Amino acid sequence: MRHRGGRGSRGWPSRRLGPTGTPAVVVPLLCASLWPSVARADSYERCVREAATQAEIDACAPKDEPLEVRVRAKPPARSASDVEADAQVLAAAPHGSGADVLRVLPGVFMSDRGLPGRAPHLSLRGFDGTSGQDVEIFAGNIPMNQVSHIRAPGYADMRLIMPEVVRSVRIASGPHDPRQGDFGVAGSLRMDLGLEAPGFWLKGGVGSFGTRRVLIAFAPEHDEMMDTFAAFETDAMDGPGGVRGGERSSFVGQLGGGENRVQFRATVAIGSARFDFPGYLPQGPVERGADAYAAQRPLGRDRTSQALVGSDVLWSLGEGTMGIGGFAGKTKTTFHQNLTGYALDQLAGEPIVRSDDSEMVNDAATFGLTVLYRHGVEITSKRDSIEMGAYARVDTVDQTDTRLFEDGTRNAALVDATIDATNVAAYADLSLYPIKRVVVRGGARLDSLSYGVRDRTSNAGLERTAQGFVVSSKAMADIAVSGGVHLVASYGEGFRSPQARDLDEGERVPFTKVRSVEAGVRLKEGKTFQGSAVGFGSWLGNDRVFDAASRQHVEAPPSVRAGAQVVMSARSGPFGAHLSGTYTHARFTGSDARFAEGDPVPYAPAFVLRDDVFASGVVGRLSGKEVTVRVGAGVEGMAGRSLPGGRDGKDAVSLDAVAAVGWRGMELALNGTNLLGLQYYDAQYVYASSFVKESAPPQPSPHVLVAAPAAWMLTLQIHLRGKERAPELAY
Repeated sequence: MRHRGGRGSRGWPSRRLGPTGTPAVVVPLLCASLWPSVARADSYERCVREAATQAEIDACAPKDEPLEVRVRAKPPARSASDVEADAQVLAAAPHGSGADVLRVLPGVFMSDRGLPGRAPHLSLRGFDGTSGQDVEIFAGNIPMNQVSHIRAPGYADMRLIMPEVVRSVRIASGPHDPRQGDFGVAGSLRMDLGLEAPGFWLKGGVGSFGTRRVLIAFAPEHDEMMDTFAAFETDAMDGPGGVRGGERSSFVGQLGGGENRVQFRATVAIGSARFDFPGYLPQGPVERGADAYAAQRPLGRDRTSQALVGSDVLWSLGEGTMGIGGFAGKTKTTFHQNLTGYALDQLAGEPIVRSDDSEMVNDAATFGLTVLYRHGVEITSKRDSIEMGAYARVDTVDQTDTRLFEDGTRNAALVDATIDATNVAAYADLSLYPIKRVVVRGGARLDSLSYGVRDRTSNAGLERTAQGFVVSSKAMADIAVSGGVHLVASYGEGFRSPQARDLDEGERVPFTKVRSVEAGVRLKEGKTFQGSAVGFGSWLGNDRVFDAASRQHVEAPPSVRAGAQVVMSARSGPFGAHLSGTYTHARFTGSDARFAEGDPVPYAPAFVLRDDVFASGVVGRLSGKEVTVRVGAGVEGMAGRSLPGGRDGKDAVSLDAVAAVGWRGMELALNGTNLLGLQYYDAQYVYASSFVKESAPPQPSPHVLVAAPAAWMLTLQIHLRGKERAPELAY
């Protein structure tokens, strides 16, 4: 059925698009939510201006104070292991970007951190999620995962988000929440955005390997605009060995706050980056003393640009809550790389006449809308409630993979396709309180996905179409035992959308389904201590594993995971600690040409440990002003990473720390990374490569990216607060 407003060329209502591409319905909602507070502010200011005496000023009706309980509440935990890390934990150790911040979360391990021009490699609980394929990621209200990206479905680059604007990060491990959609296989990660305090911020720093960075940010001193800020960042580096250099600049801004029964946010994130790509070095020569920070030739490059916007409004309607949100994005990523030298011709048994140099480009546009309504119902008790929501997303993706000659000119097109993807979904979530101390939550989500693929490298560019739907069930039970102790059991189903280019004409979309269970205990004693201990398991329909020949992540057999996790967080006065340990046993349950049933799932570590500790306080006074000191450290360990071919990956341990002194709004900080000075591998992959034309056909072997050595960065931060101005008397 056609929309009454008519449709544009790509199926989106053409009259409903605002000037930035965000659904225009969000704009009047934001304006309407702002109007009451603006009107009261104008009335108060007018009364002050017209007053003739101080008594008349005191008699002016004040602006309404914000409610202590806001409409925008965090969603209830769906498992015992749901965790939030606040600003103190995030500041315990230095972080180079918003992506780096996610390392504090339990079970998360990041590799490829030394390649700042592309999204890092993200693993969670034994899922080798590449750059987001198995983890749903949000920055504020903006979904970061990209549909059917040429490198991997779900690709998500979070590096344009500055760590200073991330107030907290939350993880929901497993697909246990009906609000979770595509890519929420291993779980969901959410960054809450905002500055530490209102005022004007200026920060600059210089460090090892030619690193330099500037941050400028500000936030208004206004209670009803408490989530509003704007921040600009630019940074550059030469990198170890001088072969990982590049630059990045980004802007992140948010208009957000609320008054009475309304909350609103509109977030914008725009940025670009261009960095050299050194390639991965054969592990054998590196371990025999070869230059660990050399580069394969020709030197590659990574470039990314992103323009993202998201907005939402939540308001109370009687006893219920209504919400509507929109998001849009324009992204482009370019990877120019040669991972294998001349190996492709050698492995094919052909004369070596071409290099394996290539350029991959993914250019995508995204539009989406979410709507929800939540209200109390009385089924088992007066505390019961139900929430229903709807979701729609449209993506258009142009992608190419071009093989190049040695001089960098075009050789042949391996991929040249345009993808149109549409995802519409609805969910229902019911919360019941049948007896005292017991809450049961459950629901379901239905997603319909439709694809049109115009592949210009085959079948004369004719369009292939496919469609299908998937139903995901969710349930959990939470029993409050006593003294802040809860026993929690959760079950959930989730899915991952496919690589659209792999679909056949008329095919029913083959979703990758996951089933997950978790049970454990959660303890909370106010703000002083909280922790959890859980066991979990999951069954995945099919995996995806990195393949160097195609430079993509390709389909692998089904797999199973089982493990356990412990998380603890403690605060006492100026001291605090946040630590976690996760063990996962991941195995394939099927076979294909590369993996056999029972083989370990490669690249994802079995053990992930993280410990962040911090302390801060006033140590004295200078010229009548307090002198503060802040110290912190983050320790990360990884072990049990398996590689294809029955090989074992190398374990890794890193220590990052910060020491800072503050006075009169200024803070001087010394940040250190990899302070143990260990030469560990930031990434390990197994594939065949040969950079010598006359050599015999190569055999697969480990290739590595060596993590940067110990590095330092000195930063100076200045924070200025606005001066309160007393009302002027009229004479």
